[in-house]
Amino acid sequence: MLNRLDLDELLEIAARLPGGFENAGVAPLCGDGSDRKFFRISGGSRSLIGLISPRRVEWPSTDENDSYFLIGSHLHSKGLPVPRILHADTAGGRFLLEDAGDLHLQRFALCRPSRLESIYSHVIRMLGSLHRKAPEGFEPRFCFDSAVYDPAFVYERELEYFRKSFVNGCVGLEAGADELRPDFEAIAEEAGVRESSLVFHRDFQSRNIMVHRAGLRLIDFQGMRLGPPAYDLASLLIDPYVKLPNRLQDRLLWAYWSSTGRRFCLSKAEFIRKYDAVRLARNLQILGAFGFLGVTKKKKHFLQYVPFAFEQLGLHLSRMGRGRFPRLTKLVDAIDRQGLGFLAPERGENLVTGSILSVM
Repeated sequence: MLNRLDLDELLEIAARLPGGFENAGVAPLCGDGSDRKFFRISGGSRSLIGLISPRRVEWPSTDENDSYFLIGSHLHSKGLPVPRILHADTAGGRFLLEDAGDLHLQRFALCRPSRLESIYSHVIRMLGSLHRKAPEGFEPRFCFDSAVYDPAFVYERELEYFRKSFVNGCVGLEAGADELRPDFEAIAEEAGVRESSLVFHRDFQSRNIMVHRAGLRLIDFQGMRLGPPAYDLASLLIDPYVKLPNRLQDRLLWAYWSSTGRRFCLSKAEFIRKYDAVRLARNLQILGAFGFLGVTKKKKHFLQYVPFAFEQLGLHLSRMGRGRFPRLTKLVDAIDRQGLGFLAPERGENLVTGSILSVM
């Protein structure tokens, strides 16, 4: 629920900015999975974005609002294409931001299918710039939700998220915590890092990239942390919002390696091993997120993206070797045999029921 007092205070602050926004118009903006509230403040030919984001943890603990301000300011100081933060009240959860427009990369790309490779080549260059410039001066204290993408984080926040929110909550199978543990422990070790001097965005996909004034702008950066840059590449390439063809994914993978990946002192083989691991972790996280948003949060439109994400999961497991993670592979095969009919948006109930024990 939008607090009118928060909005009125932001309008007063906007009116005091250089050039002023007196008697400004206000229009709410649609968000995605977040509970934060965005709106556009317009005055004449000028506009900016208001953000209201109630603080969830008390100071001095680091909250998402703190991370938004600290990381956003850091990235802007490095000349990276993020909206400038014009006003920040992290305690009150009130921000004024430079307006990055309404055109997501998702819509821009889907309207230009013949130009996908050219468009995504520009995105790969922006991603490379982010990975090269952002680590210098980045501090663990910027991060509200753990600073390092370590195996424990991978296990709980991505793999268990998949089990709880997709397998149990969305598909309706009863998967206990121990039933996928051997595979999950192996994936977490391969994908996670114990320490790192590199950083990554952690949600680098087409809904978090804006096309504005003939350039690209990156948003929703507050989840950035220390860890493997290949994770961002995987997020971009298997993004269900655009559904890049597999062959194009492969070409963009090598384009990133040639321009940026080789700079991280990894051999090509090491880079691919890490990419394969984080791609699998990200794929499972995506399915967990769509299960949570579509079922728990009742935002049913997210369920339309599950089939592509599930298809990508099966394909990647096959490429990695079907015996590599046998319990996860058997589970995916079982869901595939049952089909994804439970995703029909007009149905409120899960249609697939039963225990994972029958397929392990």
